[in-house]
Amino acid sequence: MRGCEDTIAAISSAVGQSARGLVRLSGPEAVALAEQVFRCDGGRRVGDLTGHVRQAGQVLIRPQGPLLPAELYLFRSPRSYTGQDLVELHTIGAAPLLTMLLERILWAGARLADPGEFTARAFFSGKVDLAQAEGVAATVASQSDAQLVAATRLLDGELSRRTRGIGEALTDVLALVTAEIDFADEPIEFISSAELVGRVAQVAGQVRELLGGSVAIERMEVLPRVMLVGGTNVGKSCLLNRLTGLDRAICSPLAGTTRDVLTASADLADCEALLLDAAGLDVTDDPLERAAHAAARDAVAVADAVAFVVDASADDHRGEAELLGEVRQLNARAPVVVVANKTDLRADLAGLETRFGGEMLPVSALTGAGLEALRRRLGGHLADRAPPQGGRLLLHDRQRRQIALAAEATGRAADLLAPAGEVADVAELAAVELRAALDALKELTGDVVTEDILASIFARFCIGK
Repeated sequence: MRGCEDTIAAISSAVGQSARGLVRLSGPEAVALAEQVFRCDGGRRVGDLTGHVRQAGQVLIRPQGPLLPAELYLFRSPRSYTGQDLVELHTIGAAPLLTMLLERILWAGARLADPGEFTARAFFSGKVDLAQAEGVAATVASQSDAQLVAATRLLDGELSRRTRGIGEALTDVLALVTAEIDFADEPIEFISSAELVGRVAQVAGQVRELLGGSVAIERMEVLPRVMLVGGTNVGKSCLLNRLTGLDRAICSPLAGTTRDVLTASADLADCEALLLDAAGLDVTDDPLERAAHAAARDAVAVADAVAFVVDASADDHRGEAELLGEVRQLNARAPVVVVANKTDLRADLAGLETRFGGEMLPVSALTGAGLEALRRRLGGHLADRAPPQGGRLLLHDRQRRQIALAAEATGRAADLLAPAGEVADVAELAAVELRAALDALKELTGDVVTEDILASIFARFCIGK
């Protein structure tokens, strides 16, 4: 990472057209550079503004160009996100205008920020620790409610608080073990062997609990997929629309309406999932339909759960049981929920359950009957992909790896001390393991960190954050 003594600038709003976009500056010359491009309403100077303030005005994107309506947000050091003077210029969100404004600021003397450099400066100034910084990146990258919940908990410092509590307990135990080494020849007992063994075992248990109570955040980066499959015209598209609340698919009594694989997100009882609707799996001689059916089969093969839909009002169910068997062969790992749709018309559930060899879930895409039960059933099958409940944390692979290292080291320390008659006999080895555990946790929060680790973490950020 480069030093923090120069002034950086970047477009910090999302790529694309929007009503508002923003350019952010941070560093010792942020205010002076902003003054070159921003004109305050009322004739005030940017340099005269104090504290945290919002100032209406205009930005000048070219020396002799037009003034555009804008607002300036000023956060004076040290009470800013980066710990430095920080300025945000909010103006019209057209990408070409924002680019011209940024170029003018860079020409005036700022440097284009590296990916994640604003948050890196927040880390170096002590505004956030490393775990919280990773929470910033996860928040920006969130694509679902589950990811946003996980990222917010990291950003709020929950992992840091838990880790520091364990670190304090480790430090106390390490101090006792070190005292046993330093005063091994003295008739002084700082703590009984049994009590020390118990303290180490307790800390080891806390680290294991933290690791066991976490889930890899990488598993949340792709929403679980639920495939709606079945014969032609059984109501899969209408179910997709009902479950998602969108008119995503065309519903028609004509067979073969759906050709491509359609996708839409839906909430399924505490789990957000991606619903997929494709052509019926019945094989026909039409080349276009055969291509659509092949795409449907490919989608089934990678689904996390399957809803096999049957028209409960139909008289003819020939071939559907075999189709269900084919679905299970295509994806043996995915749970299958057999859904009896169109029960608002008529349904012989007992007969259908006999034919399909298992329980049917009755629903009506037309009236909405049974849909909540279907959400709960599908959500239950995807429970391990749901947002963590009851204090569980979603952690990056690096974070889980550091906790795992601490768990292994504290476990070895506990094993060394447990059978020993005298702590002094194994104190030096136990101290080595306890220090290794403490270093692993400090690396997690950034209290001890290398340049390579920082570069790897902040490389995941986008420019402007």
